[in-house]
Amino acid sequence: MNVSVKEFRNSVDHLYRMANVDYHACVGAQELRYWVERVERVIGLVEALECKRAKPADREEHGKSLEAAHKRLEQAAKRIQELEQPEPKKPTLTLCVH
Repeated sequence: MNVSVKEFRNSVDHLYRMANVDYHACVGAQELRYWVERVERVIGLVEALECKRAKPADREEHGKSLEAAHKRLEQAAKRIQELEQPEPKKPTLTLCVH
């Protein structure tokens, strides 16, 4: 999809923000799953973007934002698994009085 330079840059910035700010705001596995759904959608949109007037630096940022988002998706998957593991039982103490 061919877009203006402004839209191209805004979309790249939005994806960066999702990967580097929104991700860290997630608390709990459910929020992370919701974040994953949203970022996957945005990745699809950003991957489809084309801008004939984009500068080489814009194209480089485009690639970096996609790479950062994909890496963050991997981290999110690991974090979700960790959050969903049951907490180990804490040892109970027994007080013996003689």
